Amino acid sequence: MHRLLQDVRFGIRTLLKTPGFTLVAVLVLALGIGANSAMFTIVNGMMFKPLSGRADDLIGLYSHDRTKPDSYRAFSYPNFADIRESAGLFDALMAHTFTQVGIGTADSIRQVFADVVSSNYFDTLDVPLAAGRTFSAAEERPGARIPVAIVSADRADQLGQTIRINGIDFTVVGVTPRGFTGTMALVGPELWLPLGMYDVVVSDMFKENGRGLTDRGNVALVVAGRLKPGVTADAAAARLEAVSRQLADAYPAENRNQLLTINPLPRMSTSTSPGTDQGLGIAAGMLMGLSGVVLLIACLNIANMLLARGSARRKEIAIRLAVGGGRGRIVRQLLTEGLLLAAAGAAGGLLVAYWSTSALVGSLARVMPLPLQFDPSPDVLVLTATTAFAVAATVAFGLGPALKMTRVNLVTDLKEIAADAAPSVLGRRFTARNVLVVGQIALSLMLLAAGGLFARGALKAASATPGFSYDRELLVQIDPELARYDEAMGRAAHRRVLERLRATPGVEAAGIASTVPFGDFHEGEPVERVGGATDRPASAIYRIIGADYFRTLRLPMIRGREFTPAEEDSPNAPRVAIVDERLARRLFGTEDPIGQMIRFAEQPGRARQESREPMQIVGIAAPIRDELFDREAGPAIYVPSGRNYRSNMTVHIAVARPGAEAEMLDVIRRELHALDPALPVPQATTMQGFHDRSLELWAVSAGGRLFMTFGLLALLLAVVGLYGVKSYLVSQRTREIGIRMALGARPRDVLRLLFAEGAALSAVGVAIGLPLAIGLGLLMSNLLYDVKPVDPVVFTAAPLLLVAAAAAATWIPARRATRILPLTALREQ
Repeated sequence: MHRLLQDVRFGIRTLLKTPGFTLVAVLVLALGIGANSAMFTIVNGMMFKPLSGRADDLIGLYSHDRTKPDSYRAFSYPNFADIRESAGLFDALMAHTFTQVGIGTADSIRQVFADVVSSNYFDTLDVPLAAGRTFSAAEERPGARIPVAIVSADRADQLGQTIRINGIDFTVVGVTPRGFTGTMALVGPELWLPLGMYDVVVSDMFKENGRGLTDRGNVALVVAGRLKPGVTADAAAARLEAVSRQLADAYPAENRNQLLTINPLPRMSTSTSPGTDQGLGIAAGMLMGLSGVVLLIACLNIANMLLARGSARRKEIAIRLAVGGGRGRIVRQLLTEGLLLAAAGAAGGLLVAYWSTSALVGSLARVMPLPLQFDPSPDVLVLTATTAFAVAATVAFGLGPALKMTRVNLVTDLKEIAADAAPSVLGRRFTARNVLVVGQIALSLMLLAAGGLFARGALKAASATPGFSYDRELLVQIDPELARYDEAMGRAAHRRVLERLRATPGVEAAGIASTVPFGDFHEGEPVERVGGATDRPASAIYRIIGADYFRTLRLPMIRGREFTPAEEDSPNAPRVAIVDERLARRLFGTEDPIGQMIRFAEQPGRARQESREPMQIVGIAAPIRDELFDREAGPAIYVPSGRNYRSNMTVHIAVARPGAEAEMLDVIRRELHALDPALPVPQATTMQGFHDRSLELWAVSAGGRLFMTFGLLALLLAVVGLYGVKSYLVSQRTREIGIRMALGARPRDVLRLLFAEGAALSAVGVAIGLPLAIGLGLLMSNLLYDVKPVDPVVFTAAPLLLVAAAAAATWIPARRATRILPLTALREQ
């Protein structure tokens, strides 16, 4: 310990003697370690940070058809209650389902996610509330309709008060602890409501078939729990097999062939089917791998600096060896100095990590439909990982230079003859320092190309459209259910809104739809033809629309017609449908689809049992991409809003005059308020604004920014490393350059000589880096948006940018070399 403290004190004094070197080294390490600490902070939150209470111990309970292993479905409340009471496997078993509710009044309504839960939800998670109480069994009872709520810690001041949810005053009876996210990591709802309020608060989008919670056929709940101590997987499987058969015998209509199974809950999703965190682990590994490359480049940079600095310490090291100092002792001292640099860099890296993760999470919170619960402050695991990064960096950049610096020629070094100036070394083009620079250039090109691919994808995503132009297109979301309108009142509200908007001056057309392309919510249904040969049902995008929907999007019908006003409004209108070209071709091939009959294929726990009835195709629509990452459009099916009521709908509005979008939004808000002051309007925006706030677009843009940051950071470190090597070589070759100039060499000859050497390093680095970049592009091809993994633009621009930066880094010291006076140079050494 005494010797260690002695090494530390000596190392601090040594580093303080060269403040310029120390500052640059610490900054480089702060960037390298900070990139890794930032990525690990995010990975830690996603994968390792413990969830609240015993949420990490939960297992999911799942149900599927024995004859169709992939046909998973949710649970009805009666089935859940029977299993909870009779299974004998669980310490605790809870049920819940998500919904969107509106908080506030019509003028200031805000849509938030709520979790509708059983009374033992918090007990199952073993999470005590920060204040107040949990729900009672009476409040869980289906149909109880006792308006109570538990809120997140951000609303702690509302305990005991009332908040207006979907037009009803709820009493806040509890407050969750800060950072509580339920069964998922990072994200969680703002509100928790009892299952007894299910029929009141769960919107029709989230209800599986519109029936009440007491209906055993209404499979609407996700179930999870904790197994009793000592229960093995085999014992649980055997008991669940028995329970499955009991339910099937007692209620064959709802439970025939259903088998109950268990599976660990994934950390980042809630689903009715089993899932894993495998994809999350792959993404985390890729993030850590790329940030590790940045740290490696930083280490190569510091190693180069240490090798250059070691030339100035040769005499010091030679004297210590000459007076009996052991080589191992000196290596330890040099590594101690490196560890001090890494420790200072790690401290700076934690600040970099905190700032960068805070900025990233802040940008994500603005587009997330669920509130984020992410603390960027480093916890014990992050601090441990950062320490590990610092130690690994010390070994990576310090051990090689330390061994090289202690392998000395005592006679030469005591006479202060620089080894790099010796004739035997001058001719060696690829010294250790040059090899390190080549490595930096190669790795930098790899990251720069990856950043270019993601940045190019982000630019394409920002300008992408689903298949129709965003110009003069507005979106207005209305949801009468948030104001307690029943179906009849909601239908009337929809009709009045469309009539009013279509009659508003400046509005070219208006149409209604249940979901918006490139939005955060998507629906799909399997579709099959009736009375014809077909291999299997075709999976199709499902959208409820009204009349003039395609006209509003300025998309002409390819064949047939749009829905009529009667089909838009009447629940008794003929059963008709519109399909896009892809679905028509998949179901009917070369046959004419107009007039043909189709229906939705049977599936367990389907949301629309009545929609199994045949529908006649009346139109063929142009293809529309539903999700940003769809490589091509469709297939899609459109059904009329008259027969398929949905409260939460979006009105598409085509503005007649270019550039009048903002003005028309104000007009439309006033018109809707005058029409019905109580009608909730959660959102009114331009189509372009809606696109820009898309979660998928954020993911693409954030990926582009992240990988481009890695690439530019790597480029900066490589340029600094190249500049350092060339500056050092110029200083070491001052005498040689002076002799050349004294013998008649002109400045441009010297400039050409040094540029040729820099160009050689850059060329070798690019030659090595291009295959690495191509390999990384192919590895990440599934993550790229509309960009080929070997994009010619990126793989032309990235090497050119790197070569230009390397040329600049070489030019500065080379230019300085041309100003050396021969007489001054000849007097040196």
